Amino acid sequence: MDSETRAAKRPGDRELNLLSGVLLLEAAHVDYHCSKEELEHVIQTLKSMYSLSHEYVEEMMELAHAKREQAVDLHQFTRFANESMSREEKIALLEGIWRIILADGKIDKYEEHFARKISDLLWLDHSDFIAAKKSAKGQESA
Repeated sequence: MDSETRAAKRPGDRELNLLSGVLLLEAAHVDYHCSKEELEHVIQTLKSMYSLSHEYVEEMMELAHAKREQAVDLHQFTRFANESMSREEKIALLEGIWRIILADGKIDKYEEHFARKISDLLWLDHSDFIAAKKSAKGQESA
């Protein structure tokens, strides 16, 4: 099954791919500096989280950039995530956010605040927040 078929398998999968892309992009931009490495981490995270082709992710990234620019707040994205994603999927998304944050080797105060805010908006526990951060740090050093 190709990635486009996989993306459309469940109702709302395309929207989940898109909202994940927007949140990951926001993590890359939250410190007011988005590096090439951070953008590459966004692409790799989307590909691995959802088993998507590079071409499909490129298409999603274009849409995600546009949605991010138009967004007034993050609630529209996290609301859909809470309606559509399991707790495990939301934790995986938070881990992805942490991997983007850690891509440049330092955690800016805005990045920490953003990860905490997303964790709260996704209705995750503080223990989930800490576990996602530790997991991302472990993957970074691997």
